[in-house]
Amino acid sequence: MKNDNHVEAPVRFGTNLGLMLEMYDNYVNDPESVPEDLQVLFDELTSSNTGAGLQSSTGVDNSSVKRVMRLIDNIRQYGHLTADIYPVYRPERKNVPKLTHQDFGLSKETLEKLPAVIVSDHFDGEFNNAYEAIEYMTSCYQGPIAFEYTHINNNEERVWLKRYIESTKTIEITNEEKIELLKSLAEVEGFEKYIHKNFVGAKRFSIEGVDTLVPMLQRVLKRTNASNIPNIQIGMAHRGRLNVLTHVLEKPYEMMLSEFMHKNPLIFLPKDGSLEITAGWTGDVKYHLGGTKTTSKYGIEQYITLANNPSHLEIVSPVVLGKARANQDATIDAGRPSQDVNRSLAVLIHGDAAFPGQGINFESMNLSNLDGYTTGGSLHIITNNRIGFTTESTDARSTTYSTDVAKGYDLPIIHVNADDVEATVKAIEMAMDFREKFNKDFVIDLVGYRRYGHNEMDEPSITNPMMYKAIKEHPSIEILYGKKLVEDGIISEEEMNNIFDDVTKRLRTAHDKIDKDAQMDNPEMTLPDKISEGQDYELQNATYEELKAINDAMFDYPEDFTVFKKLNKVLDRRREPFEKDGLVDWAHAEQLAFATILQTGTPIRLTGQDSERGTFAQRHAVLHDEKDGKLFIPLHHVPNGKASFDIHNSPLSEAAVVGFEYGYNVENPHSFNIWEAQYGDFANMAQMIFDNFMSNSNAKWGEKSGLALFLPHSNEGQGPEHSSARLERFLQLAGENNMTIANLTSASNYYHLLRRHAKYLNTDKMRPLVLMSPKSLLRNKIVSRPIEEFTKGQFEPILVEPYKKTKVKKVIISSGKMFIDLKTELQKNPNDELCLIALEQLYPFPKEEINNVLSEFRNLETVRWVQEEAKNQGAWSFVSLKLQSILEDRKVNLEYHGRQVRSSTAEGDGEIYKILQSKVIEEALKHN
Repeated sequence: MKNDNHVEAPVRFGTNLGLMLEMYDNYVNDPESVPEDLQVLFDELTSSNTGAGLQSSTGVDNSSVKRVMRLIDNIRQYGHLTADIYPVYRPERKNVPKLTHQDFGLSKETLEKLPAVIVSDHFDGEFNNAYEAIEYMTSCYQGPIAFEYTHINNNEERVWLKRYIESTKTIEITNEEKIELLKSLAEVEGFEKYIHKNFVGAKRFSIEGVDTLVPMLQRVLKRTNASNIPNIQIGMAHRGRLNVLTHVLEKPYEMMLSEFMHKNPLIFLPKDGSLEITAGWTGDVKYHLGGTKTTSKYGIEQYITLANNPSHLEIVSPVVLGKARANQDATIDAGRPSQDVNRSLAVLIHGDAAFPGQGINFESMNLSNLDGYTTGGSLHIITNNRIGFTTESTDARSTTYSTDVAKGYDLPIIHVNADDVEATVKAIEMAMDFREKFNKDFVIDLVGYRRYGHNEMDEPSITNPMMYKAIKEHPSIEILYGKKLVEDGIISEEEMNNIFDDVTKRLRTAHDKIDKDAQMDNPEMTLPDKISEGQDYELQNATYEELKAINDAMFDYPEDFTVFKKLNKVLDRRREPFEKDGLVDWAHAEQLAFATILQTGTPIRLTGQDSERGTFAQRHAVLHDEKDGKLFIPLHHVPNGKASFDIHNSPLSEAAVVGFEYGYNVENPHSFNIWEAQYGDFANMAQMIFDNFMSNSNAKWGEKSGLALFLPHSNEGQGPEHSSARLERFLQLAGENNMTIANLTSASNYYHLLRRHAKYLNTDKMRPLVLMSPKSLLRNKIVSRPIEEFTKGQFEPILVEPYKKTKVKKVIISSGKMFIDLKTELQKNPNDELCLIALEQLYPFPKEEINNVLSEFRNLETVRWVQEEAKNQGAWSFVSLKLQSILEDRKVNLEYHGRQVRSSTAEGDGEIYKILQSKVIEEALKHN
């Protein structure tokens, strides 16, 4: 095993007020030359009431005092390196800083001459001398819990943590609680051993080695009950999930065993409704599934949710944060939502290899103190098996601990020995006390091991022989703790064995209840009727008067508010559709749609890297007073607004922010959640959320989402990374009416689409919306529409330009900017033989609507699909099959017009783009 190397760091200002030894000499010469907090300590040490100072009163010279202070500093900063936190296979450490008084050439007698206050002011009166205080400190910092907190910049937090750690008033665990802990561990281990024996080789990703996670979570529930927190959101990967489901969410043994037997577990779902298990029609493996438990077991009624999660280990973290925030936000009133961080707690359970290895954790921790994303402190627990599949820590990370990545976010970190059951409970108490005090995240590194291989069919000794030699010789936790309680006289050996036997009996009884011959339901995985039906286009329109009232209210600024002069001219153009027969552009249409949606009581939450203004300076949802910078949000003042409007500029993150919005919407399906990419291409960074949650969560887990994505999309000569939102990837994910994918050409159609999407939120027909939103079209007059189109009509999946049906020989179908370019050219050079159709909704594909139009043309010879993307990208591969199915009974050619197959999404040179774009348009519109 490789060694961890540590060099002794120079003394720096830590939690103790006397740790900057370099300043002591300065103090002697000039007390005012050091900070006030150091003056307080040095004054105490050299005050007149101790004679002529420490040296004269104790006989201990200043050099020894400095060494004492350096020792104290080292214990606090580096004590964790030699702490008793490893149950088995302890790592070797070299070059560990000095941590004993002997290391500093100090004797016990010297330390006994010094007062305890030299160690810390809160030890005054607690100990007789410095020796006793340092011995106590050593037990605090080098026991079964190790602490890292001196990296924290906030002085109040550091001092609180120091005093908490070094407090002589320890958390008491009663004998009754100890027996309950043993019973919990007996259930945890008993469940794993029963599965291991009765379902040989079945994958379960055992919790064994970090079993104490379950009693820790149970302790969290007790603490949240005491703090009156009714909602707990848990996220975790597959290892240990079955045990958490069984013993924290109380999923019956019968249900879990049924899944191992491939029988229908829902037969045993509690009839009292206390456990909610959603299920999709295609399903997922048992160790990805979640559930929600309603319980009053700990006092108040609590809702405990374990989020569904794919195999992308840590990706559930931002989803859970979003779910927690959704529970904390009250969205029923106009304005911003009101947040109460004690309505919900997020508990994120990480793996030791994945926590530093997967960037989603960095992104998620960065959300913790941001107004739009904070949850008032999340609890992180690393289930530290000290191995990732076959990879040991020395090959998995460049840091001493897997938790070191959290130091950059000023989070307190503690490492606790997973075999010290009572220490793990105390770790939870400390974390919850810190959250209650500061509303900030806290990290617990639960240091254990993994009893078997990555899965139960894997032989770990092949690749990790030394580790597994030690693990195989190590007794399981319930035996260790049971024997400890016997030795302490709390229970007898017979009582211990009865506890173990009772678990096995309960599991056997549950197993015997399952009908071995029962068959699973729905082997055809039939799509539910409501989803199969799709969405209709019927929606009651707002009247002209209602829209005008909304529009007028958007200009009702406070008397002392001054809009930026240049922006005022832009905004004033939004008066024209109601005063001068002007047109409603894209952003104006969006504002009117949002306002009418808020009037129905549907809250809206919009986030993105520049969403307040809009990447293209089009939205201006948040106005800034140019004199004093104060804010005004027009959509907070919608007449008869019945729900909140929340908009935030997000951090420079895609995966975590999209995951957060997804989780928020899943937890609050009434909410219209939108993530807007700065450019559509940037959505690449959130591909995990699209692939593993948004597109298939309903089919896998019965988890419905109405998340909307606004992805600026079009090839406009801005290069490969500012052109394509990868429309083809979303179309590839499309199936079973799982989302709406659109690329629009009309502001009024955008307005109607947003309203239709809002209509289906929190219904069985709710589904995500993927919108290829425009860039140059934002202000294009062809896209801008008169107000009459907003007060009548519905969303149209296709828009057909006027035609003379007897003359049409060719139909050109396109979408988005390419359609507008074609339309612009046809306006210059009309051609009655051409009919131009805008495919506004690509999925679900409007086959019937297109077929009806094509049926009008008796002389039709050719249907041409025209796109701006390369042939192997964009919509061609998708729409070609759809169009072929429409044309298969007609003697009509289907043609592709556009760029050739390319590996890159767009040309890098703007002039070359113009040449190629003109060529595509010319070829598409030519007569032959």
